[in-house]
Amino acid sequence: MSLTAGTVFVIVVRDLPGLGTPIGMPWWLWVAAFATGEALKVWVQLKRDSHGFSLTDLVLVAGLYLADPATVVATQLLGVGLDLVLRQRQRGLKLTFNLAQYALTGSLAVVVFSTLARDTDWNSPWRWTAALITVAVVTLAADLCLFAALSISEGELHVRELPRMVALSLPFAVGVAAMGQLTAYLALQSRAALLLLVLPSALLFSAYRAYTRAREQQNNLRLLHETTSLLYNSDDASTALTNFLTSVRGAFRAGLGELILLAEDGVTTVSRSRDGQEPAALLPLPHSADIQRLIESATATGVLTARTGQVRGSRLDQYAAQRGLKDAMVSVLRTENRVHGVLLVGDRLGDVATFASSDLALLETFARHLATSLERGRLESDLRQVTELKEKLRHQAMHDALTGLPNRTLFLDRTQHAVHLAARNGLWPAVLYIDLDGFKPVNDTYGHEAGDVLLQVFSERLGGCLRSADTAARLGGDEFAVLLHGPIDRSGVERVLERIRSQLDLPIDLGAGREATIGASIGVAFSDAGTDVATLIGHADVAMYTAKRNGRQRSVFYEAGLGDAAPERPDPAADLAAALDRGELTVAYQPLVDLRAGRAIGAEALVRWQHPVDGNRPPDTFIPLAEETGLIMEIGEFVLRDACWQAARWVQSSSDPTDLLVTVNLSARQVTDARTVEAVRAALADTGLEPHRLVLEITETVLMQDRDAAAANLNRLKALGVRIAIDDFGTGYSSLAYLCRFPLDMLKIAREFVDGLGRDANADVVTRAIVDLAGALGLRTVAEGVETGEQQQQLAELGCDLAQGYLFSRPVDAEKIMALIAGSDAEASTTGPTAGPPATALAIA
Repeated sequence: MSLTAGTVFVIVVRDLPGLGTPIGMPWWLWVAAFATGEALKVWVQLKRDSHGFSLTDLVLVAGLYLADPATVVATQLLGVGLDLVLRQRQRGLKLTFNLAQYALTGSLAVVVFSTLARDTDWNSPWRWTAALITVAVVTLAADLCLFAALSISEGELHVRELPRMVALSLPFAVGVAAMGQLTAYLALQSRAALLLLVLPSALLFSAYRAYTRAREQQNNLRLLHETTSLLYNSDDASTALTNFLTSVRGAFRAGLGELILLAEDGVTTVSRSRDGQEPAALLPLPHSADIQRLIESATATGVLTARTGQVRGSRLDQYAAQRGLKDAMVSVLRTENRVHGVLLVGDRLGDVATFASSDLALLETFARHLATSLERGRLESDLRQVTELKEKLRHQAMHDALTGLPNRTLFLDRTQHAVHLAARNGLWPAVLYIDLDGFKPVNDTYGHEAGDVLLQVFSERLGGCLRSADTAARLGGDEFAVLLHGPIDRSGVERVLERIRSQLDLPIDLGAGREATIGASIGVAFSDAGTDVATLIGHADVAMYTAKRNGRQRSVFYEAGLGDAAPERPDPAADLAAALDRGELTVAYQPLVDLRAGRAIGAEALVRWQHPVDGNRPPDTFIPLAEETGLIMEIGEFVLRDACWQAARWVQSSSDPTDLLVTVNLSARQVTDARTVEAVRAALADTGLEPHRLVLEITETVLMQDRDAAAANLNRLKALGVRIAIDDFGTGYSSLAYLCRFPLDMLKIAREFVDGLGRDANADVVTRAIVDLAGALGLRTVAEGVETGEQQQQLAELGCDLAQGYLFSRPVDAEKIMALIAGSDAEASTTGPTAGPPATALAIA
């Protein structure tokens, strides 16, 4: 735009002769006139920004009659620029855009007017028409520039906005242009008569401003009706709230819309819509003291709706300053029965300085309707249920499913917080790293169920050895960690270690008359000003490894040089890479059982690491490392090839392979790596397995990390003919929108929900909802972790398709799966396809 304007000015405008009768008005008066015209604006909302229509066209038309073209363009650019910089305080890209637009439209105006009005008398009707046409052309050009800028900033074309912009701006511009012609005429006849134009000009300006405000109010009332109806009737509280807040932001041209709700049970949640960010709904708000003070201040004064700047130093001003908001409005959601929360709008967008009294009145209307919806509608109970479910899922994401202790993620977060706090108060914490001695023999001798019992009992006893402020966590396998908050010294840690040792000396009842006694190797590390969280935990790990190497069942305090003096600990990444080369990684298979036919129709492939020293290492101890180092691609390809090869053998050995399939897990890196598609294509081609028999499993959280890459890869995989399943469905924080976006075939119901069937009403509701949702979308369902006949029966009654778990079989080698499938075929051939044996008869390990 700048380049075009400069070119037109230099080549055409600079040498254009004036068509009017110059009255000798100094250039600085034209600058002042243009600046005044720009200052008088009517504001109209357009998408995320606001746009003003000014009286600049009045001065422009007068200039076309009374000044030479170059002066008109130059003084308009200077006068408007002064207003933009000094009064509106525009800077950077926005200032550049507006100046370029005025330079372009000013040059265009003098060229069009000079072309149309050449060889005409100054007061002829055709020159009047030429002036009106010129302003119409200029207005259309300005609207097109603004439309292009908005489309670029929004990332898409909003074609419907262009006619609306033209319909709002063109009548105003043409009317103002007519006033400009009258101004020029009177200036030539009698300058004193210009005073007669003041009254009609003011009326015209006020009338059009009132019209735009009335139209905007009408749109806001329509929006209010739609959004409050949605809140009252919606079955999806989260979506309804985010849509409501987004609509509220649009109505007020605001950067932030926030709804804080106070439930009757004391739970406080926040729903937020912020410009340029994904909206969030019903997030727990643990620190709500500021909100409580804001509500108390409002209810005490009786002013339930307020905006910043009304009362200097008010609670709202303080709250907005703490949040970094340049301005804000708030309305307390209050009905006859109680206060439900607050609705806050902040950070006005566009050139409009701040919120006005009319905005405050509209916000109060929004808040009143919202409070009524909360009081009378179903939203209150829906919010409570959604909040409880989100809190349960959040707890599951941050805690170990077996022991209920915090997991690695939560432990690291709490340790980080403790170290940061100690940097301010000097109360440095300590960390214990615990590795159980003798756990593997118990697991190998008595089975995984006995091992799980042992871990659960030890976790309970470990918690009893600590203070209420301390944190015990399970890091994975038989490794635990303890955070001891400061102040604590060596003698304090020694007392904790004595309590842990005393609990380890007690035998653990494993059930069925079996008992076991275990020990632990414990490393201790203290934090200080020069220690970050990673270093602190690393020191504790080094101390624990030293204790294990020096005879086990002992405790070691970390000292400087401890890791250097000891023999170098094997690099985990190198150890894992060597395991691949040595063939220590194997693939086990857990059967998939058709709940309707009562027979095995395939298996899930599970990688195992049989370490020559440590024995069987659980996947959760080395898969994250493989992800981090990139070895997961090689491991994944190894598992994929073995699974395809074994499944091809099962198909050949089965008399009825119609439904036979094998499932393979894909990691986060595999889902987004383009090489995965080629690896799957090669595995299918080399083994001869039909593509539809291969099911690739991914988790919800993987889909949310890089949606575009994941969608592209999954679509390419789907094109090969394989099927896609979502693992642990319902335990992530992702949106249900991915069920439509990604090419899915199966949903796997998480172990947490299956385990709660018959005992937890929430688990029953969620499981039923997942099965119903899958049925509605044409997807198959697979239940994980089925361990009892009651769970199997309930899943079958709900309509679940497939199941896997210890009730049917532990993970076994491929030969046993082939034998099981062959046995199922033989059984099915004698009993019929719908009267298969009870699933418990399938157990083989």
